[in-house]
Amino acid sequence: MIAIIKATILNCVRDRKNLIFMIFFPLFLVLLIGSTLSSYFDKMNNNVAIDNLSICYIDEGDSKINEVFSTFVDIIKESKDISNVDIKEISDIEEGKREVRVNRAIVLYLKDNTIEMYSNDNSYVKSSIVYQILNSISNRYNTIAEVYTINPERAEEIIKNENNNFIEEDNIPYEKIPGSMDYYGVAEIGLMLFYFISYPLFTLKEDKRSNIKDRIKISGLSTPKYYLASFTGFFMFSFGVSLTTYILSNILFDINYGNNLFIMPLAMIPFLIIVNGIGTIMPIIFKDNKAASTILQNIIIPVLSFLGGGYVAFDVEKKGIFNIITKISPLRWFNSSVFRYIYSDDSSSLISWIIIGIIALILIIVLIYLIAGREDNMNEEYINVN
Repeated sequence: MIAIIKATILNCVRDRKNLIFMIFFPLFLVLLIGSTLSSYFDKMNNNVAIDNLSICYIDEGDSKINEVFSTFVDIIKESKDISNVDIKEISDIEEGKREVRVNRAIVLYLKDNTIEMYSNDNSYVKSSIVYQILNSISNRYNTIAEVYTINPERAEEIIKNENNNFIEEDNIPYEKIPGSMDYYGVAEIGLMLFYFISYPLFTLKEDKRSNIKDRIKISGLSTPKYYLASFTGFFMFSFGVSLTTYILSNILFDINYGNNLFIMPLAMIPFLIIVNGIGTIMPIIFKDNKAASTILQNIIIPVLSFLGGGYVAFDVEKKGIFNIITKISPLRWFNSSVFRYIYSDDSSSLISWIIIGIIALILIIVLIYLIAGREDNMNEEYINVN
């Protein structure tokens, strides 16, 4: 299998024309679309205002957490950029989850000395602001408590001294919203991940046409192992190319990929598992996959790219049927997991996306062994009959 993996990667690398295209075309799209729409994003980000903010809370916290929450409520109500705020107490977390799911509310669970936050996947702008306000207040309280612990006699003097650097306050990060280059720096790399599907689609089809697959089977390697090794090779190649594009975009453009530069590569993995898995399974299922691959590349992928925000940045607060439809796009999951982590410090979508990738990987392996294994069994029966 190692020989097949190595051969698959080398064959992809030898196609220099497509290799250069897959590395540099996303960079071109980022520069073109990002610079073209910069005025729109700047206008949108300079007029950030939160309307109809619904917050539910469950009070099971201690005195410190209640003090943090009380300060948070005062800041929210006094903010000129946040209007129509509805804050209400609820009885339990199940009611809170219903509020999140049905009314797009943000739920704060005051539990002992922590605050757990629950929000809808499509409200990361609001949740980002709420999280950062709470984080700022919490950091200040923790710092004050530490000062009192270290030097209780001079604590009040230190805190009130405006010239000291012991306490740093985080402002509400309205600037922590993606600009055009930030948005398309993620979205266009994600968009190009779709098109790695062409490598397994056409390479495996060519192997079948030129009898390379049959010659490999004669060497003793089973059909499932051949396809599994090919899938692994295509995945490794596509990940390496995508990683190269990501590194170049990070060097060439001033794109906010967050403090943890491993988040983007991590989010690429489930996407590439799905893409290469579909590209590997289709030649197994369809004897002549020309029509299927044409529909996939010319209709399905462009539609999923559009729904995922690859061409137009959709309002993340969209509701209703359109919001449900966009969730069928892997690009939407990819963008959401990266943006929520960068701008909300929220890893929930990323974890969900990784779980989806793991499930997809298991399904791909099972399908390869079931479908390709059946092909081996049919060939054995044919040989025995004759």
